[in-house]
Amino acid sequence: IFETCRKRNWLLLGAAILFAALLAVLCLLLRPKTGALDRFVIRYGNGETLEIPLTEAKTVVIRDGKIVDEATGEGDENVIRIENGKAWMEAANCPHGECLKQGVLSADTVGSRPLGTWIVCAPHRVYVEYAGDAQ
Repeated sequence: IFETCRKRNWLLLGAAILFAALLAVLCLLLRPKTGALDRFVIRYGNGETLEIPLTEAKTVVIRDGKIVDEATGEGDENVIRIENGKAWMEAANCPHGECLKQGVLSADTVGSRPLGTWIVCAPHRVYVEYAGDAQ
């Protein structure tokens, strides 16, 4: 009788450990996808970066390789708008305006964009990268 109880207790303990492990894996798989990876990274100037969470709304003005308070249209200037998990080049005075034609960058558009996770203004050396989990 004691031997049967001991085996049953070991089986119950093993089942409980297995259940806890499965529950932990399930929680990891179903957790919301937010955190350090869910952001836009703006690269500008001499290698400077600015990270902005997808949930933040912000307008970033970069003139002559530096972040400034407002757009004036002078110098090498880019205006980047971030809102509702989307980023786009709102204004730029680069020679051909290719960065303005690259459209909206978001989790929904990454797969259909020619540059994938990037908006690039090569003449001004301004790059916007989507660094989140594409859905």
